[in-house]
Amino acid sequence: MLLTVDLSNSRITMAGVDGGNVRFSCQMATVRNRTADEYAALMRLLLEQQDPAGRRPDGCILSSVVPELTLVLQTALELLTGAAPMVVGPGVKTGLNIRLDDPSELGSDFVAAAVAAQAAYPLPVITVEMDTAIGLGVTDGSGCYIGGVIAPGIMVSSAALTSRASLLHNVIPNAPGHIICKNTDESMRSGIIYGAAAMLDGLLTGMEEELGQSATVVATGVWAEAVIPHCRRRGINIDKDLIHRGLWLIWQKNRKH
Repeated sequence: MLLTVDLSNSRITMAGVDGGNVRFSCQMATVRNRTADEYAALMRLLLEQQDPAGRRPDGCILSSVVPELTLVLQTALELLTGAAPMVVGPGVKTGLNIRLDDPSELGSDFVAAAVAAQAAYPLPVITVEMDTAIGLGVTDGSGCYIGGVIAPGIMVSSAALTSRASLLHNVIPNAPGHIICKNTDESMRSGIIYGAAAMLDGLLTGMEEELGQSATVVATGVWAEAVIPHCRRRGINIDKDLIHRGLWLIWQKNRKH
């Protein structure tokens, strides 16, 4: 079993992947002042809950978009598994042809999502990651990663709204069931959820116009199931394990080499 770890700005997701199939996944909050020992202890506890037999993973791969925590997580995972994890970054083979102004700018989560999407879905394919940010990545019909979009995520938008408007309060972002609302709480929830869905509809339409053809769309991330059903665009695939399958594929490519 391979342990795959995705470190984002808001949460750390771990998954046990066996033969390309995700057997379990669990997550914890990203806490910037937590030590490697603390992370290792929490991870061990979570893994014991998922696998009471306590089997040690055969290997571990890490995707991180939080540079100040990358080394902390590397150390924690080495304490946990007994071996240094593979970290997605320069020098790691992905098989992805990245055609950006500076390919090193592309986040490892975007890379893993694109690798998995290219392997499992018809091209061209647009990946939609819905976490701290809403990130869209485009792989064209020839398998080249050609660019994308980054927009504020659900909680970022909600926090910005409440911090700048004195009469608005924190809400739990979920769809109220109607767009036109009669109270402040529902009006905010409508704007956050239906607004994100409308933004995605517009961005996907514009991307396909620039591509000159329709594309497969695959969404992942903690907010995908809350937002995607409200998009007018039909046929968006929700694939919660996309990044972890991508990390497994990257691990396999590097083992072969």
